Amino acid sequence: MLVYTFSFVFPFLLVMAVLQRLLVAGRGKASGWLPTLALALVSAAVVLMPIRGLPAARWLISLNANFSIPLTAVLFALVWEGAWKKPVLDAKGYSACWIFGLTAGLLLYPMALGMGRFDPYPLGWAFSVFFVLLMTATVLLLIYGNRFGIVLVAAILAYNLGVLESLNLWDYVVDPFYALASLAGVGYGGMRALVAKAKK
Repeated sequence: MLVYTFSFVFPFLLVMAVLQRLLVAGRGKASGWLPTLALALVSAAVVLMPIRGLPAARWLISLNANFSIPLTAVLFALVWEGAWKKPVLDAKGYSACWIFGLTAGLLLYPMALGMGRFDPYPLGWAFSVFFVLLMTATVLLLIYGNRFGIVLVAAILAYNLGVLESLNLWDYVVDPFYALASLAGVGYGGMRALVAKAKK
């Protein structure tokens, strides 16, 4: 029941984030209690809408069975910031998020698809060096006050609770869409840094 219920979280946040941006683009107000409540109700109606006997949210899950906790957290941060104009992740948090996602994606997907003799995916099935590295990264981020460390704590807790359909730790910390978003995030950050350097 927990897994089924949690599968609606990402689609709900995705619909709400899109509606917020459409409202702002149309020069409407997306922040505050009333707009947020209205958008939440519309988003809930959309993800629960039955299509061929299944809620719309479940059709999205059929495209990607497990949306990672960091990607879900980014969506939550965007929705929260759109609703209350208060950041959840600061610039350092977003940078760490994109770097982590890109690194995890590059470590997992090429080798899992046969590029090399070692497949790291089985390391996510039980306690392994992958878990130790993840815990080390989480602790270091928390020590240095990086908010992304809290996201990784949430991913580890979600893994222990089994909120995703997967039992593999990799699926809790990275997914293909998160890896692609991280590539775009790192690229965008690099371009901004180059432009800022050129202006000096």
